[in-house]
Amino acid sequence: MSPSSTFLTLLRREFWEHRGLLYAPLAVAVMLVVFTLLGGGMPRGAITVELHGNAANFVNAMTGPQQRKFFGVVVASLIVPQLLVAMVVTFFYLLDSLYSERKDRSILFWKSLPVSDGMTVVSKAAVALVAVPLIVYAMSLAVSLVVFGVLGLKYSGTPLATLVEWHTFDWFAVQGVVLLNVAIAALWYSPIVAALLMISAAARRATVLWAVVPPLILGLVERTTLGTDHVPRFLTYRLIGFFDAMGMGLGRPPQGSTAEQVDRVATLYDRINAAPLLLNVDLWLGVAAAIALLAIAIRLRRWRDDT
Repeated sequence: MSPSSTFLTLLRREFWEHRGLLYAPLAVAVMLVVFTLLGGGMPRGAITVELHGNAANFVNAMTGPQQRKFFGVVVASLIVPQLLVAMVVTFFYLLDSLYSERKDRSILFWKSLPVSDGMTVVSKAAVALVAVPLIVYAMSLAVSLVVFGVLGLKYSGTPLATLVEWHTFDWFAVQGVVLLNVAIAALWYSPIVAALLMISAAARRATVLWAVVPPLILGLVERTTLGTDHVPRFLTYRLIGFFDAMGMGLGRPPQGSTAEQVDRVATLYDRINAAPLLLNVDLWLGVAAAIALLAIAIRLRRWRDDT
């Protein structure tokens, strides 16, 4: 069997043994479609929509280029719920992946096969950084088509029709940007993935505690002894820095001014693309750290079987 075939088999193994990696984001995708179908109730006949005040002003302002930006923001944001759920599931998957094979002694079987420790560990990192994000991305493609198709049919002939207008060219452009964002997110979170795999390879029990408690203790010790909070700020930066780069830390949209709401849509649209992160040295330092941590995880798996 060629190395590429072996690697693909290892990837399939992870999804066979951890089906939540697929089913959890799929469930969120289905929920988004169901909520779109049921939002406002199931109509019997034509829908009547009446808008007043700021809502009417906002819809009236969403025309031409502004509406296309609103469309782009909504399309890009549809991946976020699925991605967040996938990240939570992947967190537990990574902590369990190397630990469970020692716990149930299946590591003895896998080590009897002509598969290196390096390929095994890298395949688990690839699941978290490549396979799962691409699956979520593919689901978001389908969800955006279905959601806007449903909204277009539901609100056709109403004042909201212009708000949910479809733009094919913009849809392809946004999906290209989202795919680039998925790749950048994989680079940004690679040190976290590698650290969790290292913990999974090293811990004899309670992997979740090993992942959560030491950072909390470090932050508490720093706060009580030095009066600073560099550790929690660094961890927060690593956890949500990617989303902040896309403007998701801008807060709730202002309610008092239609112009401010329109400006916020434009700002979010301009910050959809996370490409500026590629110029951030912290991203590449994280990639270097991830390579080092993966090397440690590989060495730990080579010498640790808890037998």
